[in-house]
Amino acid sequence: MTDAVLPSEFSDLVPLVSEWALDSDRARAVKRIYTDIDVLRNFHAEMRPRIEAVIEFLNRRENDPDKLPREVKNLYQLALTFMEISAPIDLEWNSGDIEDTFPMDRFEFLPFPAREQTVS
Repeated sequence: MTDAVLPSEFSDLVPLVSEWALDSDRARAVKRIYTDIDVLRNFHAEMRPRIEAVIEFLNRRENDPDKLPREVKNLYQLALTFMEISAPIDLEWNSGDIEDTFPMDRFEFLPFPAREQTVS
């Protein structure tokens, strides 16, 4: 659970933080896949009018999420979740996932930045 704290200009989004400010790629993917599409639509509808202001705000901040103050990182995580659930909403899917896809439990999420790869 994340502290429900955001920069003051985004205080209207505070109720979303505890459920949607997810701190990993895996957590966001699981949330998208296993959450009812109507719940995803509701979150999307609440964030959509504010997302441009959120992006503008974040573009003026440190480009390393680990260096952000907690309240800004919460906002960053809300924005990531919004962006990751936008595909099923924008494409009008009936769920947060595509049927008959690679099983979620077989995904491997790499740390960011991605591991260095050597080229031989």
